[in-house]
Amino acid sequence: MMNSIRKYTKTILWIVVIAFVGTIFFVWGMDAGRRKSSLEQISAAVVNGQAISYSDFAQLWEQRYRQIAENSDRELPQQEIQDLRLKLMDALIDATLIQQKFDELKLKVTAQEVAARISTMPAFSENGKFSHEKYLTMLRYNRVSSQAFEAEQASAIKMAKMSQLLQESLVVTAADVKQYFQSRARKLKLQYAAFHWKKFMLKAKIAEAEITAYFNGHRSEFDKPEEVKASHILIRVDSAAGEEDKLTAKLKLDNIRADIAKGENFAEMAKKHSDDPGSKIKGGDLGFFGRGMMVKPFEDAAFSLKTNELSEIVESPFGFHLIKVTGRQAAKKAALADVKKDIQKQLQKKKAYQLSQEAALQFRQSLKKTKSLLESAKATGNRLVTTSWVKEDDSLPGLESSERILDRAFDLPLNQPSDSILEEDDVYFVEVTAEQDQPFNEDLYTLERDALLEKLIKIRGDQLTRDWIKQARAQAKIVNNIKNESTSADDNTISDNQTSNTPDAASRK
Repeated sequence: MMNSIRKYTKTILWIVVIAFVGTIFFVWGMDAGRRKSSLEQISAAVVNGQAISYSDFAQLWEQRYRQIAENSDRELPQQEIQDLRLKLMDALIDATLIQQKFDELKLKVTAQEVAARISTMPAFSENGKFSHEKYLTMLRYNRVSSQAFEAEQASAIKMAKMSQLLQESLVVTAADVKQYFQSRARKLKLQYAAFHWKKFMLKAKIAEAEITAYFNGHRSEFDKPEEVKASHILIRVDSAAGEEDKLTAKLKLDNIRADIAKGENFAEMAKKHSDDPGSKIKGGDLGFFGRGMMVKPFEDAAFSLKTNELSEIVESPFGFHLIKVTGRQAAKKAALADVKKDIQKQLQKKKAYQLSQEAALQFRQSLKKTKSLLESAKATGNRLVTTSWVKEDDSLPGLESSERILDRAFDLPLNQPSDSILEEDDVYFVEVTAEQDQPFNEDLYTLERDALLEKLIKIRGDQLTRDWIKQARAQAKIVNNIKNESTSADDNTISDNQTSNTPDAASRK
């Protein structure tokens, strides 16, 4: 389980980050420290009359800065911090423009759509099926509440619906698909540079003092909070359902509760009646969970129950629940000796990852100047890997996964290196050194046509979305005070003792 969790940790965090920054409902508020005469003066930004408050921006920036700091062993220069702040604000402005259009079109997202999206995520799958227990465990591991995650997925669905609307205006002809197929139906010789964090592990030395300091600064991460183990039976009801449907579902669960109270086995009743596919096969068992991991009505009920006690009917956005607490674990303070090895591995991986990212960044900066993988490899002391002839569906030797690298390579012109390609925690750069056209294969084209059509629509759809945002920006009335303040700061000399690299100094409180 833990290996699976670690494998998908960055996936979950990325899902959270994309959704969270992607669509946010901002507060129309006033910053108490900036009592000026207009909304434009007291907000971090205003987009078509809708304010992004300083407090909202400060909260997001603090989270973003903390994430960067935890993955960096160096102090960020002030200019780099300023650039990151500007990028965050640009993302929020774009998100607001998309949200405004979504509201204008009166589009909706249902609870079923959110549930369907989450249930298909591979990170939460066990033996090919969605696992509610794994879902909660993954969120706990990443310190994300289920309420927040589910709200973020609703936001991501809104983004997808907007993109789909834009894509509906696309026209991709059969000739377009055939031309795209033929452009990829080549044999290529490649060279690539790879930056694997694991290869930097020997250079990543961790001192005893670093382990102790980390433990003292992150005690709450190692302390075990109070947890309960519970099972439930869910009778699912759409949040938009009428009173009659809700009453029918509640009466059904009332009858189930009465049967259990008379002696029926809870687990057998869950297997027979529950609408939660992930837990019903386990007799409704959800495993252990802490506070903040369930929707609030469910959590409040579970933590108020005694062991083996049966709850009354609990209503949540998913429907009606019957809950039985089957175990409890008291909160426990961690000792350094118990977690020392884990901290050392964590810090060593973090440092190795940082070293690999810095090496990749150095290579990328050189590549911008040389426009050649070979010259950049010589300049930075990195080794290039060369391949024999490869086709699109081949794999690259020595790599567990090379699909994304090959996919990028087959969209590159000859002798034009790619930008950085991210594959999980690793970074790659690839270049086509030779190409060989292949005869048109009608059978292969027929086999791949639908997949290529879908990919071509996505490529052009993504470009269409970027174009739409650019046009929306051009037509919108936008006041960006974060950018204005940055420009003002650039016009003045700021000494080191006048500023700080911390979120507190960079934000309006």
